[in-house]
Amino acid sequence: MNNKQILLTAKGIAKTLAIPSLVWLVFQIIDTQFAGTGVIATITDVKGLLRSVLTTFCFALALNINMSNGRMDLSGGAQMYLGCIFGGNLALQLGLGGAGVMIFSMVVGALAGLIVGVIFVNIRILPMVLGLGMALIYECIAFGMYNQQGLMLFGKPGVRILSNEYFIIGIAVALLIVITYLFQFSAYGYKHLAISGSQKLASDSGINIFENCLKSYALAGALVACAGVFSTAYSGTLTPVMGMTSNGVVFKNLFPMFLGIWIGSFVKNQILGILVASLSVQIVIIGLSKLMLSMSIADIIIYTLFLLFQVYRMNAHRIQYAKDKRARIVLAKATRKN
Repeated sequence: MNNKQILLTAKGIAKTLAIPSLVWLVFQIIDTQFAGTGVIATITDVKGLLRSVLTTFCFALALNINMSNGRMDLSGGAQMYLGCIFGGNLALQLGLGGAGVMIFSMVVGALAGLIVGVIFVNIRILPMVLGLGMALIYECIAFGMYNQQGLMLFGKPGVRILSNEYFIIGIAVALLIVITYLFQFSAYGYKHLAISGSQKLASDSGINIFENCLKSYALAGALVACAGVFSTAYSGTLTPVMGMTSNGVVFKNLFPMFLGIWIGSFVKNQILGILVASLSVQIVIIGLSKLMLSMSIADIIIYTLFLLFQVYRMNAHRIQYAKDKRARIVLAKATRKN
């Protein structure tokens, strides 16, 4: 690696770390001024932030896996409910504790995602349409299980580990390493990247695009179930929903996903970018909560930020073109003087 590459890498890391730092600084000033407290003021805030970041990180990763290949899977939220309610309760019945709840939920979530993938590969209907239909089916199944009680983790023996900050950090680091390896160093990741470029060219080159699709759906299902487990550990319960209400969690995590793709471009690692974006978005949420705003007002602010970011992202090439044009004009004037 030459000096120029080292400089670019250092610059990318600095820009990546600057985003959550700037977000924290802005809300630290706002919250201190108007609420009389900092964004992260107690150990409870730290634990809540860690759990929320891990939950957002897992779900945003799951969305990105399919979205990068042009598949918008709206059944992700329902897969989370099904995986956590069935797998989590089964683990509790077997007395396997918090780690068992997480593992069993991820297995069931992966199976739910795989079923969606199998149907998509064989029927070939639009992923969004399929996702809506499967969301309704999975919601009904999850609602009918365990007498509509969902998953209760509050007060259950052995589940305190899901609230342990070291365990949460360990899972986040493990996911960062494993998913980075899968998408940047494994055969699956190379094929996934080729398919995202052109499915036809990837297929013509001998890549089994359907096998890769099935693996992607299964992996996404496991990740959303993992997100659901830590979300449930934070709230204590996971109540089943109906009427495509589970889609709310899908749209909620689109912001950190798109923001993470943009941040990841600084360091050539979308997985790390999504983790940093999840941290940034959760700092915004905690900062707004300290202002005692209603949930609806906070959602309006967050989705407005999402919209503004998308507007910037869609017009970034125009901004860059204007900067390049001004640079060319300055260079032309300097050349003319000489």
